[in-house]
Amino acid sequence: MFSDFLLEVITAASVSAILTILLLLLTKSWISERLKNAIKSEYDQKLEAHKSQLKAQTDIETEKLKSSLSITAAERHVKFSKLHEDRAKIIAGAYALLKDVYITVQDYVKIFEPAGGKPREERRKIASDAHLALRQYYSKKIIYIPKATAEKLEAIDMELVKTFNEFAYTIDFQQGTGDAMKWNEIFERMRGEMKEALNDLEDEFRKLLGDERENRGLTTTSY
Repeated sequence: MFSDFLLEVITAASVSAILTILLLLLTKSWISERLKNAIKSEYDQKLEAHKSQLKAQTDIETEKLKSSLSITAAERHVKFSKLHEDRAKIIAGAYALLKDVYITVQDYVKIFEPAGGKPREERRKIASDAHLALRQYYSKKIIYIPKATAEKLEAIDMELVKTFNEFAYTIDFQQGTGDAMKWNEIFERMRGEMKEALNDLEDEFRKLLGDERENRGLTTTSY
């Protein structure tokens, strides 16, 4: 009897111990899981807060960059507008002076000299002064004109100078004994190829000023 009682006590104690151990294990697991969840929740909250802070900072920096780019774009627009305005004035001035050279040289070499008109010597001086005025102007302003266009302007000017000198030395300074055929050749050159070159330059100047239309039909040069 006693042995049976003792066995029951031992068995009950073992079961109780096992249950206690299981309870402890379950409690430990539950506490561990709660701690993990608590830590994860706190981490997630901090992560979200950090993300929100980063996004807010990024949005601020993005707006600052947009503002800076807008200001830069506005400044560049103002500078470009001013540059275009300056270029327009200089192109207009250069063309006007070049046209003066063309008109005065053509007047100098003209074949028909009506009575009461300016004497040839005076016309020669006017043409020479017109060329000098052009040189003095665009030599200081040429930086505003694209290189290729400036080279065309220079080529036309030099051709006009060449024509001026050719007429002066083969016709004008010969006191009326110059070659009549050469005179006519010079005069026709001014009306033909020199006028055509000037018209080409007019078109190029128009394009530089923003007019992309076909302009050759609009040329009104009648000299």
